Amino acid sequence: MAHNKILYLEYDHTLTYSNGSFSQSSTHDLKELFSGAIIPLSLLNIHTLKLPNHLSDEDQIIQVEIRMFEEGNLNSDEEYTIDFIRHDLPAEENFLFEVFALSHTKAADYFCTALTHSRVIDLITPGFMVYESLYDILPKQNDLFIYFGEDESFASIYQNGSYIAHRSLETLTSIAVETGFELARITSILSEWGLLEDRYPAEESGKFVLIQNCLTRNVERLVHTINQKRGLFGFTGIDHLYLDFQGNIIPGLESVFDAFGIHDVQISPLTRPNHKPQEWHPLLCAEYLSQRIGEKSMNLSPFKRKAPWYSRESGRFLAIAGMALFIALSIPLSLMWMISNEEDHKEQLQYTLEQQKQQTSQFSSILENKSKLLAQHENEIAKIKEEIVLIQGAQETADLISQMHLKRQQFLIDTTSELGRYHLGTLIMEQNGSKEMQLHVIADYRKRDDIAKLMSGLYTRGYQNVETHEIALDNKMYNARVKVTR
Repeated sequence: MAHNKILYLEYDHTLTYSNGSFSQSSTHDLKELFSGAIIPLSLLNIHTLKLPNHLSDEDQIIQVEIRMFEEGNLNSDEEYTIDFIRHDLPAEENFLFEVFALSHTKAADYFCTALTHSRVIDLITPGFMVYESLYDILPKQNDLFIYFGEDESFASIYQNGSYIAHRSLETLTSIAVETGFELARITSILSEWGLLEDRYPAEESGKFVLIQNCLTRNVERLVHTINQKRGLFGFTGIDHLYLDFQGNIIPGLESVFDAFGIHDVQISPLTRPNHKPQEWHPLLCAEYLSQRIGEKSMNLSPFKRKAPWYSRESGRFLAIAGMALFIALSIPLSLMWMISNEEDHKEQLQYTLEQQKQQTSQFSSILENKSKLLAQHENEIAKIKEEIVLIQGAQETADLISQMHLKRQQFLIDTTSELGRYHLGTLIMEQNGSKEMQLHVIADYRKRDDIAKLMSGLYTRGYQNVETHEIALDNKMYNARVKVTR
């Protein structure tokens, strides 16, 4: 791999990356180095569209921007940086465009702290692109990369070493909230116990079901995306799954993929020797960005480095205008020199006038600076007020979600306890929020009364309504569909 020295920016700090390691950035690094950053998918407007492949590159760019504003939910009052990834479709005379738009306002808010150190970000790209850098050492196959992070999780699909699709997944934070584990603990739970029920202590058996449901839901979405790409790209399946999860794997994850028709998939953790697990993903991002220096790639940065003034259109215009002004001023200056002896008094008055203009200019400059400072303070106060409102709203939402999950968890524990008391089995347990659960109970034909006891036990526990829609005898086994309402 090539190891170019770059400035790596995250939302709140900057680091210098070189030869596989990070260091604190010097003043020279902040001013001179190529800089790059990864943008979360949650800040992007993403839209997919098709255009005929006979259009010129310029027409494609124009059509993509028009369609993005018409169909991509962009606000016409905001500025955006728009870029796209273009895919060839073997079976069609069209290109498939995956279009991304980044609001300049959102970008400025997200990188506001980092931008106080470096006003330039040469390259901003989504995180699912970074795995392209691994194909310097990996065989180019049909691969699936899954990244689990606290603030962002996603999957990236590569066909023969080339990116074709991505899918957002639930973050570790959302999984921790849903399962009731502390965020600091969820990584070790997933890596140590995963989806192997026998590894969970008896008192945590209910949480195994929650984790299983959560990961199954995410894998189902991901498999749906994979199946969509089969028809578009002739995608034949997954050869290898690489898990970007601080060097860990999730035991039993392959069984979930197998249940959705992706069989015998090899799962390997992405690791980097001699580095802490939490440093692996930032190193991978920085490595990818360092390889993009001087290359044309998707770039959503609204903070690009400006070309030298003399190479810009405005610079050339100023140079021509300055030359014309110089020539135009040469004639009156020559005339003024010729008649200077007769206009001494006029020059003195002109000098006095210029002094007054300078004094007025100084006062105007001071007033303008004070006005800007006042406006800046007012904007900062407004932002702080908005952040307070957002934090209060987030706290209320978190409390509501926590209460709802506790109710759902107690609902599941009560039902499981009653089933266990009478040694009854279930084929299906469907929970609709925290208010209702559908059970498909099975029992030996000699234990039909136990179904009634189960229903009575749930009444005793305080549930409003417990009813069965049907009890059928099938091959000496009773099948009952029981509906429980809180």
